[in-house]
Amino acid sequence: MLGGAQIFTWIGSAALTVLLPQYLGDANLGKLTLAMALTQLLGLITDLGSTTYLTREVARAPERAASLTLNLLLMRLPLGLIAGTIAIVVAHTAGYDDDTRSIVYVLTAGIFVIALSNMVVATLQALQQMKVLALTSIINKVGYAALAVMFLVLGGGALWVAVSWVLMALLVLGINGVVLLRHVRFSFQVDYSVWRPLLLAGLPFFVGGAALLIYGQIDTVLLALFTREAVVGWYAAAYRIVMIPVFVPTILVTVIFPALSAATGDPVTFNSIARRAVHVVALVSIPLALGIMLLPAQIIQLLHYPASFSNSIAPLVLLAPHLPLAAIDVMIGTVLNTRDRQRQWAMTGVAAAVLNPLLNLVAIPYAQSAYGNGAVGAAAITTLTEVFMLVVGLRLLPRNVFGWETVTDVLKCFAAGLGMAVVVLFTRELPIVVPIIVGGLVYAAICLAIGAVSLGDVQQIKGYLLQRQAARASLTP
Repeated sequence: MLGGAQIFTWIGSAALTVLLPQYLGDANLGKLTLAMALTQLLGLITDLGSTTYLTREVARAPERAASLTLNLLLMRLPLGLIAGTIAIVVAHTAGYDDDTRSIVYVLTAGIFVIALSNMVVATLQALQQMKVLALTSIINKVGYAALAVMFLVLGGGALWVAVSWVLMALLVLGINGVVLLRHVRFSFQVDYSVWRPLLLAGLPFFVGGAALLIYGQIDTVLLALFTREAVVGWYAAAYRIVMIPVFVPTILVTVIFPALSAATGDPVTFNSIARRAVHVVALVSIPLALGIMLLPAQIIQLLHYPASFSNSIAPLVLLAPHLPLAAIDVMIGTVLNTRDRQRQWAMTGVAAAVLNPLLNLVAIPYAQSAYGNGAVGAAAITTLTEVFMLVVGLRLLPRNVFGWETVTDVLKCFAAGLGMAVVVLFTRELPIVVPIIVGGLVYAAICLAIGAVSLGDVQQIKGYLLQRQAARASLTP
C-alpha cells in the first residue's frame, strides 16, 4: 500500500528536484536548504526521542494509545515554543540576509506543525493504519510540489516554497488527527505518571535520532560557513537527486518497525522480517547507486539545470554510494531499536555526529581551496560516515539476525549491479533512456540467473497480490 502511494510521492519529489534549481538558481536554493537544515535541527528539541518510543509502546500495548499520545502532546507544546524562539534568535544573530531570515520565520511555524504531526503518525503507525499514512503521504508530497510549482511559476521565490511546505504539513496533520480520533478514544485526562517514562525511555532514541540528523544536516551549515550560498545550492541539488530513491527504506521502516516490535518474542519471524528488509533495500538501491555514479552528467543535463549546476556532478558521484549504505544502516538501526539496543545505536549516532563535522572541518575548506567546490568534500565525508555507521551497526547486531544468508543476498545484488554497470558504461554516450532500460533489463536478468531474486519470489508476490484483489472483490457488494 505504501509502495503504491510512493509512486505518486516520488513524482512530487522528482518534480521539485527538477524545478527548484531551475527557478531558484544555486544561491536561492542554498538559502532555502540552509533554512530547512537549521529548523530541522532545532526541531529535535520538540521530540526528545519520544516519537519512536511511542510507536514501539503502542504497538506492544494498543490500549495505552490514548494516554501516551495525549500526554506526549502536552509535553511537546512548551518544547516547540523553546525551539521556535531559538530559531528566531539565530536568524537575527547569525548574519543571514533578509531572504534567509524570512524563510526561517516561515519554517519556524513548521516546527510546531511537524512536532504534532510526527506524534500522530507514530500512533497511527503503531496501530498499523497504513492506508491513511499512504494517503497523507501522497497529499503531503504531491500537494507540496504542486503548491510550490504554482508559486514558482507565478514568480514566487524560495520563501513561497517554504510556505507551501508548511501549509501541506498542516493539512496532513488535520487529516491524520481526524483518523486518529476515530480509532482512539481520548479521555483528556492528564497522567503525569507517564511523563517520566516518555522522557527517560525516549532519550536513547532521541540521542540516536538527533545525532543522525545532526550529522546529516551539519554539512549544510558548515558549507554555508566556509563557502558561499551557491556552493550550498550545488550540494543541495546533488543530495536531492540521490535522496529520491530513499522512499524504499522509508516504506520498509514504516511497515516493519511495529511488526518487528510485535515479533520480538518469536526469533524465527523476527529474523525473517529483518533479512527480507535488508535484501529488498540492497536489491533496489545498489543498481540505482551505480547508475547515478555512471551517468551523473547525463542526469544533470536531463533535468535541464542551469549551467552552474555542472558543479553538482562530482558531489553526485561521491554521494551515490551513500544510498545503499544508508538504506542498510536504517534497517540495522530499526532492528537494534526493536531489540532494546537503542542505547548502543544512539552512541553510534553520537560518534558519527562528532566524526562527521570534524572531518568536514578539514574536507570542506580543502575542497573549496583545491577545486573551488566545497561540496565535493562534504559529499565524500557523508559517504564515509555511512561506512562507519555500517561497520559499527553490524558489530552491535545480535547473533543470527542476518547471518551469511543475508551477506550472500547482498553480494549477489552487487554482482548483478557490476554486470549492469558494464552495459551502462558502454552505452552511456547514447540517449540516457538507452542505458537506463538496457541496464535495468540486464540487472533483472542477472539477478534471476544468480539467484538474487528467484522465480519463486516473483510467484509469491504475484500470488499475494491476486489474493488481495480477490479479497477486495469478495467484500464488494
